Amino acid sequence: MSEDYTTIQKPDGEGASQAKAATEVGAVGVDIGTSRIVGIKKGPSDTFDSKIEYNGFFTVPFSDMAKNTIEKNGMNYRKSGDYLAVLGSGAQEFAAFSSGEMHRPMQNGLLTSQEEQALPMIKDIIKLVVDKPKKFGDKLCFSVPAAAPGYESDLVFHAAVFRQFFAGLGYNTKALNEGTAVVLSELAEENYTGIGISMGAGMCNVCFSFLSVPVITYSVPKGGDYIDQSVSRIVSESMNKVRVIKEGELDFTKPPKNRMEQAFHVFYEDLIESVLKTLTGIFAKTPAGNMPKFQKAIPVVLAGGTCMPNGFAAKFDTVLKKVSLPIEISEVRTAKDPLRATAKGCLVYAAS
Repeated sequence: MSEDYTTIQKPDGEGASQAKAATEVGAVGVDIGTSRIVGIKKGPSDTFDSKIEYNGFFTVPFSDMAKNTIEKNGMNYRKSGDYLAVLGSGAQEFAAFSSGEMHRPMQNGLLTSQEEQALPMIKDIIKLVVDKPKKFGDKLCFSVPAAAPGYESDLVFHAAVFRQFFAGLGYNTKALNEGTAVVLSELAEENYTGIGISMGAGMCNVCFSFLSVPVITYSVPKGGDYIDQSVSRIVSESMNKVRVIKEGELDFTKPPKNRMEQAFHVFYEDLIESVLKTLTGIFAKTPAGNMPKFQKAIPVVLAGGTCMPNGFAAKFDTVLKKVSLPIEISEVRTAKDPLRATAKGCLVYAAS
């Protein structure tokens, strides 16, 4: 496997200078997630410009009336045979209105073979958030997951497809592990030392980093989709309805008041335990001589849509305190902007 997936170059200077570099170079960061695709680039002064689209499409039979209605509502679409495929946020609106489900080009963090139109659809969705480069050879970094055991070849294909796609647009392209991207985005003040966790829809990606060098990277094939599917079965509601409630109403600071909220608590805790169980297992197999020596405790930072419910970081911390790790954790915190953190880390890497 290429080192692009799991390692980065050690920074030449302090974290703040690297973050500043990202605002001075015509670079682009892209988070290609199972649920959402995020593009981010330099904005005016020290700001960032970003775009987010749902990574999904919803098909309706072609008719002039359907076409006119979609266009009137400003939705993005493409013609696909005898159907119109509504893309991104428009697909989410159609799914909510019809109590149906979006088609998803990705599953478990990678391109899926279950959708015949996955590749052309996801390319069109990416074009909604990533403009063509201002000049040929501008730098672009996109996120990739760590390969789950047995899926290494799937990751090679996934990364190669997007490298070729972005190169075709005119970009000089690199791939970066999602967990590492969270470290670059959120841990500059800690000299990129700590644990970054990207909690997406398809999987959770973890990076244990020391001075920007990934010591451990791994993925757990569970994420927001696992929670949505599990809760949906328990309460007999559509996954889309469950997803909307999870993203808009779920609050872990309050005790569950119904069967759905109880199911959310159960399956979120199971997800956290899966992430930490894998981490403790990797630590147990890592020779002590290969572990960096820390002079102080290190933070855990959480990013991605799955970590966004109110009180989730505290819930993660509660489960973490039950686990024995060979390192001391100073805090568990949520990224400043969970949905954009991975893309921002890719931007920092592209510029540095």
